Amino acid sequence: MARLTKARVEQLLISGLQLEDARFTLEKVGARICGHVISPTFQGLGDYDRQKRMWDVLEVELGRETPKLIGLILAYTPKEWNFDGLSPEVEEPLPKRKRKRKAG
Repeated sequence: MARLTKARVEQLLISGLQLEDARFTLEKVGARICGHVISPTFQGLGDYDRQKRMWDVLEVELGRETPKLIGLILAYTPKEWNFDGLSPEVEEPLPKRKRKRKAG
């Protein structure tokens, strides 16, 4: 099999899951591709169902090599991705607000 690229993983997941408005933050970690998939298509699905669907799609294409090529890829809805101060544009936590000390 030819070298697996982040673009190929994106293509497989978009077509296999019919993802709408998908965003990816994938990176190569050692020999595996890891990261996040953000799409409204995941709305209403639990974590297990999201993982199973992604792995099923990848295993159809990559077969027995899937665990050697794919690491942890987590799935989020856009609302979940923006939860708790995470900015999808910056992809890192926003600065925390300074807390006022109580007088006393």
